[in-house]
Amino acid sequence: MKTVKGSMLLAGVLLLWLGNQSLQGQTELKFNAASALILIPNVGIEVPISNRFSFQLDLSGSFWDSFDGKPLQFTQAFGEVRYYGKDGIEGFFFGGNVGFGMFTLTKYGYDEDVYQSGRNYYIGASIGYKKSLSERWALELFVGGGTSQATYRAYSQETRMRVDIPLDEDRNFNKSGEWIPYRGGLMLVYRLL
Repeated sequence: MKTVKGSMLLAGVLLLWLGNQSLQGQTELKFNAASALILIPNVGIEVPISNRFSFQLDLSGSFWDSFDGKPLQFTQAFGEVRYYGKDGIEGFFFGGNVGFGMFTLTKYGYDEDVYQSGRNYYIGASIGYKKSLSERWALELFVGGGTSQATYRAYSQETRMRVDIPLDEDRNFNKSGEWIPYRGGLMLVYRLL
């Protein structure tokens, strides 16, 4: 858990640093209202790098020790370069992203008495639309996905001991890869002018 807290602290410092940089135009701070409804915070910062391109860094995490009797803990950090169809980083956009995460949860399709704990990375794309509400406020609807590649270990919920290593094999981690949707929501956007 120290690694998760350290990663979140480092990402928070990076967000503050990016927020204080004066790159061409306006910096936007974001809060995902959709994920907040299920108590999974997701915050971000977007900075323009030209009239139609921007860079966004966002973080999300779930800290449920038990959700329906199973752990649901994860942290994710994504960097994304976005292209907007018109000047001013507004309207329709698409972007390419890379992300990294850590997790402790029961993966879909596995025995419900077993949980997995590990790390993963993501490579994919997003599409969305950003609409201004006023000079300082906007809403952004987006969805994204791609490949998720994970390394993890499996543990028994009852004994907390590893259950994924055959006795005659010394294997450090299991690996899996999926094509999945892994981002999305409705961001409330605040512009620092």
